[in-house]
Amino acid sequence: MTLEKGALLYIWRLRNMSRIRNKRNSPHLRWRAKSYTSQFWCFFNLFLIMFLLTACSPPSLENKMLGDIRPPIVRDAKLKNASEFEIEFDEPVCVCREAFSVEPKRIAACAESSGEKVSITLLPQPVPGEKVILVGTVEDVYGNSTHVQVQFKGYNDRPARIILTEVQAAKNTSKKSPHRDYIEFTVQKGGNLGGMFVQWASSTKIMKYDFIPCEVKAEEIIVLHLAPEGILEEKDETGEDTALSGGIDATAKGRDFWSEAGGLPDSSGAISVYEREGSLPIDGFFYGEGSKSGSLESSKLISIVQELSDAGVWSSDSPPKWENAFLWKPSASRPFIRTSISESGVSAWKVGESGSQTPGSFSR
Repeated sequence: MTLEKGALLYIWRLRNMSRIRNKRNSPHLRWRAKSYTSQFWCFFNLFLIMFLLTACSPPSLENKMLGDIRPPIVRDAKLKNASEFEIEFDEPVCVCREAFSVEPKRIAACAESSGEKVSITLLPQPVPGEKVILVGTVEDVYGNSTHVQVQFKGYNDRPARIILTEVQAAKNTSKKSPHRDYIEFTVQKGGNLGGMFVQWASSTKIMKYDFIPCEVKAEEIIVLHLAPEGILEEKDETGEDTALSGGIDATAKGRDFWSEAGGLPDSSGAISVYEREGSLPIDGFFYGEGSKSGSLESSKLISIVQELSDAGVWSSDSPPKWENAFLWKPSASRPFIRTSISESGVSAWKVGESGSQTPGSFSR
């Protein structure tokens, strides 16, 4: 006998025994009142047993008794290319072509399902690096629905190739030649900066800057300012006019961008550059105060330095040590200068002379 049949037979017996008992010992009205009470407890017991069977039984038994009541669950969601986003569920799903909408609204979404996967085509394709929000609803074959909302950046299929060439790690308050934290890059291969990003870390936190969409050409110089004063003259230069921005360290020769994420660590830290989310860094820099030695203790620094090592752009032990860093005597008046664009690691860098900062004009 199955579990379901046994439960129902038990309830039937309880109900009939109650009726027999009431007929023997009670007047008609009392029997009717008690029968109603008996019916209530029968239904209550039935509900309780069904609930316990559903909660404790495997999905196959639940489906036999109640049907599939579980909505589809998202297993994976990713941008496959510049114009296609894919969502994978834990069971086959169905969608109509207009099941998803997109923000910004100038982009149309066309959805198509195949088994557990839903493919959404985006037309026109999002601008590289722009914020995109995708919203929609899917159903399984039993009609259980799941509402989905995902946010991502427009895919950059033409990322520029950039490398670090100069770093100013501290504010120099000299009245004659003031400087504030910045990172300088040289463009080795033209492309778009949208979706690319830079991270830098101290022993206590990681900061990040996401480049906005901008076409750049080979041999251009980019200066990312990390300690802006907040004045109106500080402007991102995304067009042809590289003399648009004012502010400390801004020059007409370099293309200026401004970040409010936070400054560089004055004496010890790490910087990493990425083409897109989920990729290994394409370049980086790891520096430390000369007196430091032994293994790194900060998980923030370790994560960036280990990624630089995994990508082959900075040689280090595992776990990383301070001896792997470019060691120096910290100075607000002396920048880090790259001496070779064909090499990476400690040997490709030096500490410049006092006052030798040249943001926007790479010099070795």
